[in-house]
Amino acid sequence: MSAVAIFHPDAQAYLQEVLLAHDAGLPVFLGNPRWAGTELAEAARQLPRGTIVKGISLEPRGLGTCDWPLNWRGRLMIPTGGTGGKVKFVIHSRETLQAAAFGLRDALIARGLSPKLHGVTCTPPWHVSGLMPAIRARATGGQHQVIDGRFNLEATLPSVSLPADGTKIISLVPAQLSRLLDHADGETWLHPFDVILLGGSAIPMPLLELIRARRLPVFLTYGSTETAAACALCPPEQIWSGGEVRGTPLPGVRLATNPEGVITIATAALGLGLWPDGPIGSPWTSGDRGDVAADGAVKIFGRADRVIITGGEKVDPARVEHTLLSSGLIKEALVLGMLDERWGEVVTACVIGPASTETALRQACEALEPAARPRRYVFVPSIPTNASGKPDWAAITQLAG
Repeated sequence: MSAVAIFHPDAQAYLQEVLLAHDAGLPVFLGNPRWAGTELAEAARQLPRGTIVKGISLEPRGLGTCDWPLNWRGRLMIPTGGTGGKVKFVIHSRETLQAAAFGLRDALIARGLSPKLHGVTCTPPWHVSGLMPAIRARATGGQHQVIDGRFNLEATLPSVSLPADGTKIISLVPAQLSRLLDHADGETWLHPFDVILLGGSAIPMPLLELIRARRLPVFLTYGSTETAAACALCPPEQIWSGGEVRGTPLPGVRLATNPEGVITIATAALGLGLWPDGPIGSPWTSGDRGDVAADGAVKIFGRADRVIITGGEKVDPARVEHTLLSSGLIKEALVLGMLDERWGEVVTACVIGPASTETALRQACEALEPAARPRRYVFVPSIPTNASGKPDWAAITQLAG
């Protein structure tokens, strides 16, 4: 039994190849066709010799045998990371992916929705958010469609044809939902969907306000590649009410915090390990800082590894971003630490908005402790994102440098 690695640039062909190999019981690596040379070289180093590569020319040279043991049937290796030469694959099985699909299904059934989940893939299928709509549909007897998720303002929005029976779901990242709501036909195009899953990065305050004003059926999601996408949902009515945004764990998911305030997750949907490093322990320590209430609902503060150390003081970028966005003066903000000879790192705000707002933004940040107040502001037309809609840190660092 040989493994298969998929690198097709076309999303439809990509998913067809993945599902065909998965149905045949072959171990499947999901490759990112947009990886640059350093990432492709690292992928070639990790993919075992004998792996069949489809979509690009790549010679696997990793250690291991092409004669996989039977207990590897149906394993999917889903990439996470993949910038600056760093490539990791989370190992999932049929069972973990089905557990994730059934967890979402059961949460929606409890809200009176159909157990049959129809979905569309409009994020890259080599990411968990692009793969899971197809997995959910197959696991629950639903139907699935691949569409172009760029949603250009000048173009006609893609046609979606899903059955009337069942729950119609679309998974988006904030940048996609923002583009749809800027499109003349975007809100009308979204109406047929019963559920809009929104995740992948922090939700800008102006976008939350639009969701409230238009009463969109948006469920804010918390999850990761390790948890096979969503493991907690914040329902629409909680967003509409303007209350605190907290995610309720899906059935079977247990959330907690460790002594450092980092979220831990136990779920049957948890990946089995990281390729090729070894198993993922359960509960898994996520790397996200947050708070878990007595009823298990979670509030995420930000990534623990994004902490900025400036002049010996630790700064949480998420708090600074929240203060900037709460001013109502700007559309988006991303705060990072830029190397500085004097301070070690200097707090830098990358902002979408007019440069004329800088004085007012500095005044708004007076509410923060001195170390957390941005010393530098960089005003940009847009914040660069990668294929999954998450911040492209390398491009952002260049802009802010």
